[in-house]
Amino acid sequence: MSYSTTDERLMDSPKRTESTDIQSDSQMFKKGFNPQFLGIQQTSKVTVSRRYLDTKTHGVQLYYQEFTPQNVDAQVIIVHGFGEHSGNYQQLTDCFLFNNFKVYLYDQRGFGYSGGIRGQATVEQMHMDLDTILQLVDRSVPLFIFCHALGASMVISFCLMNPSFQFQGLICSNAQLRVPAKYGKFKMLTLKLMTKLCPDLQVNTYQNLSYASKNNHHIKKLATDHLMHPYMSIQFAYNVLLFQQFILPNATKFRIPILLLHGKEDKIASHLDSLDFYRIIQSKEKTLKIFEQGFHELHNDSEWPKMKILITQWCTKMLSKDIKISFMREHHYGVVVKHYRSKIRIILTILLILFRKKYICLKTSTKISIIIFIELLLRVFISN
Repeated sequence: MSYSTTDERLMDSPKRTESTDIQSDSQMFKKGFNPQFLGIQQTSKVTVSRRYLDTKTHGVQLYYQEFTPQNVDAQVIIVHGFGEHSGNYQQLTDCFLFNNFKVYLYDQRGFGYSGGIRGQATVEQMHMDLDTILQLVDRSVPLFIFCHALGASMVISFCLMNPSFQFQGLICSNAQLRVPAKYGKFKMLTLKLMTKLCPDLQVNTYQNLSYASKNNHHIKKLATDHLMHPYMSIQFAYNVLLFQQFILPNATKFRIPILLLHGKEDKIASHLDSLDFYRIIQSKEKTLKIFEQGFHELHNDSEWPKMKILITQWCTKMLSKDIKISFMREHHYGVVVKHYRSKIRIILTILLILFRKKYICLKTSTKISIIIFIELLLRVFISN
C-alpha cells in the first residue's frame, strides 16, 4: 500500500484562497447605502426597504429587506440556513438585481436581527414566517425561491404540505435533507426524551467554519460576525429531525420546478441528500449540479461564478415556460411524520402494568424510577 506525501495530499484537496472578497455582479447597487438603516432609500438603480414585520406569533417580529430594481421581470425570496442571517447573501442579491429580479430577504426567527429566542423555533413557526413573506409578493410577477441548507428543508417541507402552492421555480443550495449517520437510534431517542424534559436547553452545534468555504477571507468574516449563532435548543433540534423524517419519504409528491446545487466536499450537508431527492421527486423540470470541489456555501466560494451563470440560465429558461402561479388562501403549517410503533406502545404498556402490580418487592424509590422511565418512553411513542 502506498501513501501520498503531505504535498501530494494538499494538491489533491480543494485549494483555499486568500482573495479579499467574492466579486459581486454590481457594486453599484451597494453604493450610497447605509447597511444599518431602517426605512426606505433610493438611488437611480434600486430602491431598498428595511423594516420589521409582525408575524402570526404574538410579540415576534422578522427583520425584512426588500430590493426593487427599476424594471422588475421576476421576484425571488432568499431563505438563509441555520446559524446565519440574510446579510450573508449580498452577492446573490446583486446577481438577482442585475437580472431585474425584485429580491425579498428576511432573517428567520431566532437569528440575525429578527426577534424570537435565539436558536429556537418549531416547524410550524418557520412555515408561518415564510407565509408572512409570501403575503408581500406581487402575485402577478413570476416568483422564485432561493433557499440554503436548513432553509431548503423548511421551504421543501412547506411545499410538500401545500401541494396547491405553485410558483416559477425553487433553487436549493446544499440542502440538508437527512439526519447524519453518526446520530444513531439511541441519540434520536435521547433527543425525543430531552424534548419532553427540557426543550429550551441550548446546545452547541460545534460548527466548523472551515467547512463553510475555501475562501479564507470569508471564514474570517464569519468568525467575526456577531450575528452568527451556533447554538440551538433541544426543541429546535427535534424539529430539524421532523423536517428530515418528513421530506424524503414524501418526496414523490414534489412537483415544483427545481434547481439543486450541492458541493461534493460539503461536510455539513451531504451531496447524497440532494442526489436522492432529485431521483425521487416527480418534477417535470428538475436540474441537479454537483460541484466537485464545492464546500457548504457555494455562493461565498470560488464556485460562485459558475453557480451565478447556472442560476441565471435556469431562471431564464423557467421564465420562458408557461407555469401558473397558485397561492392558497390558507396554508398548512408544520409537518406530519408517520410512525409505525403500535407494537412498541403495546410492549411498553404491558411493562408499565407489570412494574406497577407485580414487582412489589422492589424498593419504593427503585420502583418509582422504573415507572417514571417507562412512562416517559410511553409518552414519547404515543405523542408522536
